[in-house]
Amino acid sequence: MLAVLSDELQAGGFDRILFSGDASAMGFEEEVTRAAYLLKIGQAGATPGLAVPGNHDYCTASAARAGHFERVFAPWLVGEQIGDAIYPFAQRVGHAWLIGLNSSTANRWPWDARGGVGRDQLRRLEELLQRLEGGPRILVTHYPVWLASGRREPRVRAMRDLDAVVETARRGGVGLWLHGHRHTSYYHPPSDYAPFPVVCAGSATQSGRWSYKVYTLEGYHLRAQSRVYHAKDDCFHDGEAFELELTGGACTAQGK
Repeated sequence: MLAVLSDELQAGGFDRILFSGDASAMGFEEEVTRAAYLLKIGQAGATPGLAVPGNHDYCTASAARAGHFERVFAPWLVGEQIGDAIYPFAQRVGHAWLIGLNSSTANRWPWDARGGVGRDQLRRLEELLQRLEGGPRILVTHYPVWLASGRREPRVRAMRDLDAVVETARRGGVGLWLHGHRHTSYYHPPSDYAPFPVVCAGSATQSGRWSYKVYTLEGYHLRAQSRVYHAKDDCFHDGEAFELELTGGACTAQGK
């Protein structure tokens, strides 16, 4: 399945591949390296991408400190940045901005799957959003705003500073939030809490749930087409499709 997925991603003529985390299960260097190889990261003629780490990529403090994800995925972690910090960063693709935000952290206990952006990165995000000029702003994180049910993540799986990140995204004119973490794909329209659509990519690799999404953006109109793997045919077929209108596009308030 991974070989078929890799071939389809490279043959699709896409402007960008978006990877929202969990290249590994335990954060081992060998796992991350294998995932990058399958995605053809850094290989000649390969489709460029944007990536952010997932909580599994930072499964232990030592894995996070070692920086395996940042080293191996380095070609997909470039763009407009604040100072020397890797995250957040913004890539201009056509008329839109894609913004990678690291919402994953290492945790002490194996049952603790919480994440967080942190005050320093949040400050940089606000500054970065103020610098971007024109076009839709699409935020890519690992952690979600909502579950498929519309409820918030349980405490042991949630982003600690979600409220602050959502508010910064709102002020910064973010028009769409894309994320991973949850293995079933779903989407939500704008709400009073999060005034932009939120889309969960789902899992590309979990058995029986293999899928990815193709996004086509015209102006602020987004069409999303799911591509679902069928093991019997050993290929991907079209699945659910939906359309959304992006919001935002400019900062509404200056940061302090």
